[in-house]
Amino acid sequence: MENDLYQIRKAALAEINADTLFKTYNNTSLNLVPLINGNEKKVYVLTGPQVDGVVVLGNDYLLSFDKNNKVRSKQRLHQSIIPLNCAEDGAEEVSTIHTHLPATGDYMTPTDICTMLLYGNMSNWKQHYTFSDNFVSIWDIQKRDLVMLTRKAWDKIMQHQAAKQQN
Repeated sequence: MENDLYQIRKAALAEINADTLFKTYNNTSLNLVPLINGNEKKVYVLTGPQVDGVVVLGNDYLLSFDKNNKVRSKQRLHQSIIPLNCAEDGAEEVSTIHTHLPATGDYMTPTDICTMLLYGNMSNWKQHYTFSDNFVSIWDIQKRDLVMLTRKAWDKIMQHQAAKQQN
């Protein structure tokens, strides 16, 4: 298994270097995360910051591999890069958000969660929200917990909160 992890990471790096699908940006680096679950082999590619005080979402990819560790498919998960600045001087920010286009999907992606696991505690954020047309994903950074609501339920809760504040 260790050899397969090494081989798919090596194949993913070769693919990144040969294909214009993969973008790089100043002050960032691409981080490869190889995973094998049963017969499923894949490498997630995250964009990580090379400067302090920034969390980077987006510019992420998924490569899937066959049983012989050859690239079977590749896809861009987010269509853009989303740098989020952390508060300076330890100031507390309650939450951050980003939105998903339909092409990205309705739910917070595995790369979003991975990024929050890696960098969330350094940010002083309590939660991160991901909005799509149909769902709202809420990642609790301290509890490392994901809650998902339909957009309809979210809107109803927000209407109720707004009505309470008016009374």
